[in-house]
Amino acid sequence: MTRRGVRIIAVTPDSPAQEAGLAPGDEIVAVNGHPIPDELALKFYLADEESVELALVKADGSDLYLEADLADGRGFGVEVEDFRTRTCNNACLFCFINQLPPGVRQTLKIKDDDYRLSFLHGNYITLTNLSDKELSRIIEQALSPLFVSVHTTDPELRARIMGRKKVDDLEGKMRRLIDGGVQIHAQIVLMPHVNDGEHLVRTVFDLYALHPGVSSVAIVPLGLSDHCPAGTGLSRVTPDFCREIIRQVIPWQHKFRQETGRGFAYLADEFYIQGGLPIPEAAGYDDFAQLEDGVGMVRSFLDEFTLKLKRRCRRRPGIRGTLATGRLFYPFLRDCIAQFNRKLGSSLEVVEVGNRFMGDSITVAGLLAGQDFLAALNGRSLGEFVVIPNEAISQTERIFVDDLSPADLARQLGIPVFPSGRTMRDFFRLLLRK
Repeated sequence: MTRRGVRIIAVTPDSPAQEAGLAPGDEIVAVNGHPIPDELALKFYLADEESVELALVKADGSDLYLEADLADGRGFGVEVEDFRTRTCNNACLFCFINQLPPGVRQTLKIKDDDYRLSFLHGNYITLTNLSDKELSRIIEQALSPLFVSVHTTDPELRARIMGRKKVDDLEGKMRRLIDGGVQIHAQIVLMPHVNDGEHLVRTVFDLYALHPGVSSVAIVPLGLSDHCPAGTGLSRVTPDFCREIIRQVIPWQHKFRQETGRGFAYLADEFYIQGGLPIPEAAGYDDFAQLEDGVGMVRSFLDEFTLKLKRRCRRRPGIRGTLATGRLFYPFLRDCIAQFNRKLGSSLEVVEVGNRFMGDSITVAGLLAGQDFLAALNGRSLGEFVVIPNEAISQTERIFVDDLSPADLARQLGIPVFPSGRTMRDFFRLLLRK
């Protein structure tokens, strides 16, 4: 039997899996004859079954076939190993992995292009390396929604942007997924003089022709670090460019909203901030489908902060601390904390942190290094604690992009350092705790 299954690392006591004789080290190869390449497939083929036939490779290498009873609803009861991430085989013109400085954490160097991570975590995939078999699996197992990096619908330009010798059947793959019931959220990384202008018009309206299967399009500006390889020919995004893109996209949003009730094409917050224009109201983002791509993140924070602050009536004088964030978000956080201080009588300060590690043009908080925070905070009167942006910390390894940790900062600064939390409730609870 070919070893192509998932290895068990733990079995829940008194579970159907234990009663059937499964043990750590065993490998589940098939369920009811269906191959099991990862945990997603295992969960899919176990769902809504009263009993299943399992094909195993035991820890000693022997093959075993057995049946497990799932009729009592207890759940199967196994923990399996993580799947190996599928990596990208493109050589994208703007690939941020190629722009990373020496000393970044190793996980940042992984060029993932894995549809499973897209379904689970909203990672963007290109569809370029999906086989016919994998497309069928996505549809059968309803791995929806998926987040797809499109950049352009012009086949030749897309091949050039992706660094591929041949064009790929992007439209054919997207139509097949959509016809199979898979919802797609598309992304366009906008590069001046590459895929803007008429290319952007074509891309957005080609994708709109696939609505509602393509549910939304996020347009985000190109980011260039100081370590971008020479010879790419890429131009930096400017305030004038941002304002021009906003002027171009606003009429489209009005048209889409009149026809479908949704804006469909949404601009990343950076366009408005760099362009010096107001952030749209919440209604302009509909369901905030691409929040993690920086589309509506500022508006979401401002509205949630205002709502939470209104519900906090009791004054809490004596709170002294420092909040640190990136250049892009600094003015918004500064104004919010000023309101917080006035209402609660606290003494919190906000510090702008520049990105020395990757370059001054990288202004988002999520790419700040530990050493950037140290450079901005050392020698200041910081109060009793420091709060750093949650997105600056890897959610698995709990470290910054340069391998430093909040604990490392705390040791060097001499006071506690806390990530801000995933929700506004976490954020307020952190600021107000004793």
